Amino acid sequence: MIKKTLFPILLSLSCISHQASSAEMQNAATIDKLKKEINEKDFQNAWNTAQRLKDEYLGETSFDFLYGVAALANNQAEYAVFAFERVTTNQPNWLDAQYLLAKVNYQIANYQGAIDTSQQLLNNPKASVKLKESANSLLNLSQSKLNKQSFHLSQRVSLNVGHDSNINAGTTEDNIFIPLTGATFPLNNDSKKNSDNYAALTYRASGSKKFSQVSQINFSGKGTTHNFQNESQYNRMFADLNFQYQHTFGFGRLSVGLKFTPLWLDDDLYRTKTMLTTNIEKQLSPKWLIAAGVDVGQTKNKNSESLNTDNISTNLAAHYFSNNLKHSFALSYADEKSDENIYHYNSQKITTVSYSNLWLINNAWLASSMVAFQQKKYQDLHPFFLEQRDDDMWLASINLQYTQSKRWSYNLNINAQDKDSNLALFSYQRSDISITANMNF
Repeated sequence: MIKKTLFPILLSLSCISHQASSAEMQNAATIDKLKKEINEKDFQNAWNTAQRLKDEYLGETSFDFLYGVAALANNQAEYAVFAFERVTTNQPNWLDAQYLLAKVNYQIANYQGAIDTSQQLLNNPKASVKLKESANSLLNLSQSKLNKQSFHLSQRVSLNVGHDSNINAGTTEDNIFIPLTGATFPLNNDSKKNSDNYAALTYRASGSKKFSQVSQINFSGKGTTHNFQNESQYNRMFADLNFQYQHTFGFGRLSVGLKFTPLWLDDDLYRTKTMLTTNIEKQLSPKWLIAAGVDVGQTKNKNSESLNTDNISTNLAAHYFSNNLKHSFALSYADEKSDENIYHYNSQKITTVSYSNLWLINNAWLASSMVAFQQKKYQDLHPFFLEQRDDDMWLASINLQYTQSKRWSYNLNINAQDKDSNLALFSYQRSDISITANMNF
């Protein structure tokens, strides 16, 4: 197919002597041999001849054209691209070279490059009708390929069964002293530690739509229904929707987007969280990647206005890649401020430091782990305890995944939390162990 499409271009080879000066065509007999081999479609010998001459003539416009034709005819696209780029740079009006540059960009799947060059030919009044027809056909083929290549969608359905040692993040205390009243009160079951088995069903979808080689939209969504075996009042549903526009600049990759996270408890909408997100990534070296971001938004609670907050957060992360192991170090800071001053005791400043890793053991097994320390400092006296609340929490997780096939994979998940607070009611320990089956499509 490639060789057939070269036939109309071969006619232009007879004009090469007019495109180049006599100085560029030294040793004319040798160059004529290369031109003759191409005209006679002896492409293998033409490529061998071009390879022998390249050290002496590469960079001369007429030779570069011949070299590119020979390379393209022999499926040496990487050589042809550079050859035709040199020709079109030095001789912008060499329209056949422009067409062949578009052709080779199509061959290497640089469809946007093929589209741009083809469009230039279509807009050029000096291009022949036949060349425009070829360029238009190539443009349509490239656009079709780009549309198929540029859209990606992956979906997953997961069934998760496990045991949660503290489904309501409750305390182990039986009684609590309330300074406001000066009395000690017994705690009901809603405030005390409660454990149960559970099953969760999750649907995830993620994808991207490319507009060019440097810009695209990324989107992801997740919805989960989480049901407990005995304590149905703690059943919950939540979703996570994320849209981002991403553009690559010389200094790095910039993303801006919107994130929406609703939560339902016992079938009633409990809370929504909406955030505008910005993020920038910079590849420092093949092994180091750094990222930083700022998010701004708000949390709205449907049951209690005291839990409504305006939120701003910043984060910084560094990723190190070593063979089949990825290390990630992250630092984040969040300021969640209550909408109303009277509820300022719910305002909090949160600092989190974490380390995580991802280990590709082999084609079937993948392991990951995470450890983090989080500190929450509340901004006013609690109305019942008459103290300013401070919480410290350790979090850890381990995940082991086995991939049976492209469609099926299985996970073992272990999570643990240890929260310490100066107010005993808010201290707790929690562990969660589960097994997950995933179906990808």
